[in-house]
Amino acid sequence: MFIDMMAKRNPALVQAAVELHQAGTIAPNTHLIDLDALEANARHLAEAAKENGMNLYYMTKQIGRSGFIGRQIEKQGVPKAVAVDIDEADLLRTEGCEIGNLGHLVQPGKMQWNHVLTQLNPEVVTLFSLERAEQLSEEATKLGYTQDVILRVIQRGDFLYPGQYGGFLLDELPKAVLKIKGLPGIQLVGVTSFPVLQYTKGDQDFTFSSNAETVKQARAILKNADVDVTHVNTPSATSVHTIPMLKELGATHGEPGHALTGTTPLHAYREDLKEVPAIVYVSEISHQDRTHAYTIAGGFYPRSNMKQAFYGNTRDEILMKKAHVDLESIGNIDYYGALKRNSDMAVGDTVVYAYRTQVFVTRSHVAFVRGIKEGKPEVVFSQKRGS
Repeated sequence: MFIDMMAKRNPALVQAAVELHQAGTIAPNTHLIDLDALEANARHLAEAAKENGMNLYYMTKQIGRSGFIGRQIEKQGVPKAVAVDIDEADLLRTEGCEIGNLGHLVQPGKMQWNHVLTQLNPEVVTLFSLERAEQLSEEATKLGYTQDVILRVIQRGDFLYPGQYGGFLLDELPKAVLKIKGLPGIQLVGVTSFPVLQYTKGDQDFTFSSNAETVKQARAILKNADVDVTHVNTPSATSVHTIPMLKELGATHGEPGHALTGTTPLHAYREDLKEVPAIVYVSEISHQDRTHAYTIAGGFYPRSNMKQAFYGNTRDEILMKKAHVDLESIGNIDYYGALKRNSDMAVGDTVVYAYRTQVFVTRSHVAFVRGIKEGKPEVVFSQKRGS
């Protein structure tokens, strides 16, 4: 999906990938991340947020959630994380990162609220239901805490990704708000939904999804109930380009994830965007038959929309050789990828892919590299993952 844009905007990352792989510094099945570029992307995001009076929570699940990268992002001016689940929050918090939002994608379990409050200390907790609000209220009251909460809101007809259903229905929200306002230990401060922005292939910009209107209506319902709404969180494709759009919508918070690596859908088609592509997937040709070359896998993602990949074994040739990707069934384990075979392919060649990924659901390793622009790539942090 990003192979052409990578060649245009960050070809040195592809060259670094083949150099590090052929030297044995990184193994096949590694997501290689240009840390200098990622940090620059984070700074651009922080600056855009400041200019528009917005707050950001960074997302790390796409890049192999770790305290190392969380700390680097925080140094660039994005001070807190959004955790996809309590396990990610644990990992980040244990390594010194600050948690901004917890619960939006995966709600904590009923026996985990004490841990959330005493160990993770999130700025806000996103709630999907009155039952979860009551559980959090009970535990916060026991501890003498007051936890700020925001409500995930939906209405019939909104766009939701499979496996991400849930939230307060808009027509039931007024009654729910009154009940939540009466619960001790929690303070209702706002609303959220996902995704608020959407991209249609072939478009040159993002548009608001129906969820955006749901957020606006939900905010009005809270205000009519005398809630001091200080938090309108509008995740999905938060980037330098979209932050002004979200601000116009009335958002106070965004959650950049793919923008950190320059891999929102729009980044595949437009060169004028501030963030630079900063991640590739590095593999190796394992074996071949008459029609295909098979690459060591473990890091492919079903929604990656890959079309081509670079291959070769030197910096000079890697950008000159491309092969077509044959996509395997998403119902199978990705032991190997498949490229349509070219006559000059060799077992042991480096293969470099560029696509939108979610590293946390793969078996891939992650390596962060500096010095790419100077032609002196050096791995400064790596994560080894088991199968």
